[in-house]
Amino acid sequence: MIKDRLESDPNLLQCHVTGEISNFKHHSSGHMYFTLKDEQSRIRAVMFAGRNRRLRFRPEDGMRVICAGNVSVFDRDGQVQLYIEDMQPDGIGALYVQFEQLRNKLQAEGLFAASRKRPLPAYPTRIGVVTSPTGAVIRDICTTLQRRFPLADVILAPAAVQGAGAAETIVRGLQRLWRLEHPVDVIIVGRGGGSLEELWPFNEEVVARAIARSPIPVVSAVGHETDVTICDFVADVRAATPTAAAELVAPHHQDIQYQLTQALARSYGAVANRVQTAQKLLRTLEERPVLQAPKRMIDRERQSVDYIESRLREALVRPVRAARRQYAEVERRLLRVDLQRRMDTAKHQTSALHDRVKQSMRRNIERYGAQLDRQIGVLEAMNPLSVLRRGYSVVYDEVTDEIISSTAQLSPGQRIRIRVADGTVSANVNDDGGTYARGEQTRLDI
Repeated sequence: MIKDRLESDPNLLQCHVTGEISNFKHHSSGHMYFTLKDEQSRIRAVMFAGRNRRLRFRPEDGMRVICAGNVSVFDRDGQVQLYIEDMQPDGIGALYVQFEQLRNKLQAEGLFAASRKRPLPAYPTRIGVVTSPTGAVIRDICTTLQRRFPLADVILAPAAVQGAGAAETIVRGLQRLWRLEHPVDVIIVGRGGGSLEELWPFNEEVVARAIARSPIPVVSAVGHETDVTICDFVADVRAATPTAAAELVAPHHQDIQYQLTQALARSYGAVANRVQTAQKLLRTLEERPVLQAPKRMIDRERQSVDYIESRLREALVRPVRAARRQYAEVERRLLRVDLQRRMDTAKHQTSALHDRVKQSMRRNIERYGAQLDRQIGVLEAMNPLSVLRRGYSVVYDEVTDEIISSTAQLSPGQRIRIRVADGTVSANVNDDGGTYARGEQTRLDI
């Protein structure tokens, strides 16, 4: 019943609502959902894809807009909604919003950077113009170029400069100039003044991107001096008017003539200075003695050459002579030395020394041999075996192995061992035979 009442109310079937966008959502289906609100109220709003496709700007949160549509109820949620058919920014136009959004977008991509700007050729011979073939712009450009620089050829790429589809024709005009067999040196894209809507093709993104990728420098000449388009930011150079663009791309022939005159004057001056310098040098050379009396100078130099040659020869011969003198002196000294006599003397001295050494060695051998014989005799006399061989013997106690040197050390039945020169024998003492006076032999009964 509420829905019927809302949809039957003529004031709600076609109404305008002003508010601020919040909770904006652009669904993948293309529909836009958001809330319109002000300080005291709010309402849900929807703008279907078939409607929002014609918008010249992109809605966003916080943007104030004026919406035209009708109010109804969404059956599923029972929610009252505003179904929007058209929407415009509140306070500023949609084109302005679109302009600002595109400018910010391209600027963020760096298409306006100063580093991308290319210088214009100084003396272009072929100038391309993208504009309407029937407008005043092409006539102004041709007139200006004919007046300033008649040597340049103007190649027109016709394009629509306003209305639907104009942007695409401008892009095709640029592409046609890029593909020329004899390429142009610079391109002017322009049109006369007009309203923002009439100049709008030059604010289209497709035109801006075509200018940005142009391999040839582009001059933007759209509208009057106060008109600003996206093309002005993207182009290499912006001209206030199409006539100003023609003046920018081509020098004035009078300026060139003046520059040539100045250059010719500088060339004449430079040549004159060179001639004067050469003449001065020539006079200086003419005054030199070598040119005034060349034979005398040649004779003098020839004499110097002869003197140098003599000194060189002398310098080469002097070491040879000195070497020969040294060689003769050495040879003479060698002849004075009797080498054979010295060798004989040395041999005789060597032989005498040999004999003295032999005699000394023989005397030493004899002396040391006699000393050795005497030592052997002393040792032989001290040898106990020698005493035994003269008939003496040594008696040992067989038990204690002590030498028996006295009969007092003997007793009957004692075992003794007698050492003689060629061996030992064992014996028993039977009778000591008594004690004898000193120096007498003791008889033992063994």
